[in-house]
Amino acid sequence: MKARQRFLGRRIPGDSWLHRAPAWAKLAGVAALSIVVLATRDAAVNAGLIVIIVAVALTARLPLREVVAPVLRIGLIIVGVVAVHLWLTDWINGARIASTIVVCILAAALLMLTTTIGELVAVFEVLAWPLRFVGLQPATVGLAAGLVVRSLPVLADLARVATDSARARGLDTSLTARTVPLVLGAVKYAQDTGKALEARGLG
Repeated sequence: MKARQRFLGRRIPGDSWLHRAPAWAKLAGVAALSIVVLATRDAAVNAGLIVIIVAVALTARLPLREVVAPVLRIGLIIVGVVAVHLWLTDWINGARIASTIVVCILAAALLMLTTTIGELVAVFEVLAWPLRFVGLQPATVGLAAGLVVRSLPVLADLARVATDSARARGLDTSLTARTVPLVLGAVKYAQDTGKALEARGLG
């Protein structure tokens, strides 16, 4: 796994207005955008939001290939969603759902490309502050959220390796050949992470 795949991309260094914007503001923007697309449920609105997101990326001097890469990585899934709705309902529903997925992924990509994990963890700690009243430490919740974000590219890479291995053995259509290595790899990663945290007194 030398060339680890990062689903939403890694942070691109820069000093644009989007890089300098507070992490909480960017996270709130992603949340607001997600609420809008889920509330309107309109493909035309989604198309307009996609144009806006691309324009924001250009003003932040982000490479478009990095911004759209996450969408391309799940391109087959998006095509499958449209195909299923063409079969079961109509193209309007397919376009609405597919464009909703694209908007949410592009917005999340902008967040990850311009924000460090440390900045996100700090925001999660602030959001988790009320949980102190039920016995949870905000720092612990922030660490957990950071671990989740860090785990996404690892799991994506494990899935890619499992798929490649199954294909090499001529088991492209075998669900077991694809999922068992993924599950075992995920369990091992979780165990290794737990041991690392325990070694640092965070067990």
